[in-house]
Amino acid sequence: MILQNQFMQDSTSHTHSVPSNEIEISVTDIVHFFKSNLRSMVLWGAGFGVLGAIYAFTAQKEFESKAVVLPEIASSSSLGKIGGLGALAGLAGIDLSQMNSTEAIRPDLYPSVTQSLPFALYLLDQKVFVSSTQKTLSLKNYFESLNESWLSKLFDSKEEEKPKLDPTQSSQAVELTQKQEALVKQIQQRVVTAFDRKTGIITINTKMPDPVVAATVARLSVEYLKEYVTNYRTDKARKQLTFLQKQVNEAKARYQSSEAALAGYRDRNSFLVMNSAKITEQRLQSEFMLAQNVYNGLVQQYEQARIRVEEETPVFKMLEPAKIPLKKSEPKRIMLIFLFSIFGVILVIVAKFIPSFQNYYKLHQ
Repeated sequence: MILQNQFMQDSTSHTHSVPSNEIEISVTDIVHFFKSNLRSMVLWGAGFGVLGAIYAFTAQKEFESKAVVLPEIASSSSLGKIGGLGALAGLAGIDLSQMNSTEAIRPDLYPSVTQSLPFALYLLDQKVFVSSTQKTLSLKNYFESLNESWLSKLFDSKEEEKPKLDPTQSSQAVELTQKQEALVKQIQQRVVTAFDRKTGIITINTKMPDPVVAATVARLSVEYLKEYVTNYRTDKARKQLTFLQKQVNEAKARYQSSEAALAGYRDRNSFLVMNSAKITEQRLQSEFMLAQNVYNGLVQQYEQARIRVEEETPVFKMLEPAKIPLKKSEPKRIMLIFLFSIFGVILVIVAKFIPSFQNYYKLHQ
């Protein structure tokens, strides 16, 4: 090899000038090395480039869809009084506006909601339209159809599911099968939620092999997040509203019953002037007035509870709805071919340089 011969020539010409324990490689050696191995680098680079092209054109296409939401962040007048402190806290990465309400879920926790197990199980049960097959099926069945490779169809290989550890559900805990766990991991990897602390904007990115499925999953993710946060913030108010509704119905029944009893007694005893009749009428009148007051008071509280539910319901402003992507995001074919070619060239350089360097090093020991 030219590099090895050049090393030997340099070693003989610089025997007295270069110490025996040092290795000197000149620019000329490097130039000769690349010139002598240029053909190998081109061939290997082209070969790996072809492999990269095969991989790029056979790899599964991926489409990304994005939805941008601006959630309501609760504010209070007390924070306005400490505006300077809030600004200093913002520089330190602390948002005081998220600490003023103990009943509202913080927006920076929204990504954790979309990474939770209930969210993944919810998405897997939803129906999606697949543009490639023009069929509507559940997201779970769609993923299962993607996982069916031609090898599995050829050999009909089916993995046996392990028996459940808690078939009677005595632990009351969620138990997933191996397939379900794999599908949940796919959902968690393909649906990513990001929260911008400076702007308060929530961005939901979804990546799916089908463009329509990607947009559908992004829309379903926004709907789930809205419903989850709404239920979280209004849960207490809704429970109170349900309780008051039950009390109003019972008070209304007592009010109507006492009203009917009083009216019936007066109709039957309209001409009686006995004191006992008057006392009975006064008692029925008192029961009627009490039932009426209780009913009116509960109705007022019920209407206030309804107003409170509406006040507690958070507002989500859709800045950018989920749309069907027209272009694939992966694979980036040109980039893959380039990287494969570079890898082939580097592999040749390493394979050619190491033996030459070892031989040269042995000669100078």
